[in-house]
Amino acid sequence: MQTKLIPLALLTAALPLGAQGVSDGSVIVGPQLVSYKFGTGASAKTVTELGVPFAVIVPFGDRFTFDVSASYANVRVSTSGGGTSSSINGLTDTQVRGNLTLGDVGVLTIGVNLPTGEYKIPKGQQEAAGQIGNDFLLYPVSSMGNGLGATGGLAFAVPLGDWNLGVGGSFRHSTVFDAYQVGSTVLRFQPGDEARLRVGLDRPVRDGRFALGVTYSKFGNDAANDTTFGTGDRALAQASLVMPASFGDVQVSGWNLYRAQGQLNNGSNSPWENVANASVAVGFNAGSLYIQPSVEGRLWQVDGYHAGTLANLGVRLRFNMGAFSVNPSAGYAIGTLYQQSGGATTDITGFKGMLLIRLN
Repeated sequence: MQTKLIPLALLTAALPLGAQGVSDGSVIVGPQLVSYKFGTGASAKTVTELGVPFAVIVPFGDRFTFDVSASYANVRVSTSGGGTSSSINGLTDTQVRGNLTLGDVGVLTIGVNLPTGEYKIPKGQQEAAGQIGNDFLLYPVSSMGNGLGATGGLAFAVPLGDWNLGVGGSFRHSTVFDAYQVGSTVLRFQPGDEARLRVGLDRPVRDGRFALGVTYSKFGNDAANDTTFGTGDRALAQASLVMPASFGDVQVSGWNLYRAQGQLNNGSNSPWENVANASVAVGFNAGSLYIQPSVEGRLWQVDGYHAGTLANLGVRLRFNMGAFSVNPSAGYAIGTLYQQSGGATTDITGFKGMLLIRLN
């Protein structure tokens, strides 16, 4: 999976910033526990990840913001009947980023990905490291490390009548690193460059707001020792509508991720994939407590065949504790994976919990 260091502050770039100083900084910590069980009986496999992302954001004056972020991850793969298991834990890479506001409509971002994560992963940990890079299940930490890299980005936002238009682009380059080790053999990995373009629109709708965004990512070929392969370009479309109601608010949102056909290291093509997701959430206040139950559905296609379905039921809370903003959430998932040949299916059940805390 590619690094998440993508500086595309689109619509917010048009908002003027007030006078700020170092004392206006914030700290964000968001521990998440996600676990999925595949199949039933003694052969059932469970993949569990505890991810603890954290970030420090510090503004310097009213034009420049500096932030540092990283994650701790603990991943375990096990079977109900015992036998072989795989696990990996440790700190992931660290992202260091600076954002410079250009007038009232632009943001320039320069970021560096520092290789503080787990590298030269031995054979016993490779299954655990590989299971979390899944676009369908969306584990909180999708990669233990991506190598030393740099990202530069530029974004602008302008009003167009009742609409706000945002356009941003970025380019990422990473250096070669030692990714896996099997016995005495070390696999050296060179990630391909990534160019990313994003276009976003939003506007008020009565007393609510509608937002739409499209992101296209162009990837160069990756290289592993003497072989090259391509993961396929990606296009992500997102839309959301938030409307107030007499009891609180209603949020309807959806996204669609398409990964184009790629190339395997043997020269053959890897199939295209598409993941579509839709959700509805209803929020209301109970005194100082905000409660937001939600329902979510997800569909996965691979090369034209139905590969999986997933339904999520969840609830999110929000409240303040002094200088802390606290957002706990929990959810339960149920779904099915389908095999292209033979018609076999695999049941999925899972749960997730998160506690997002922000100190201002």
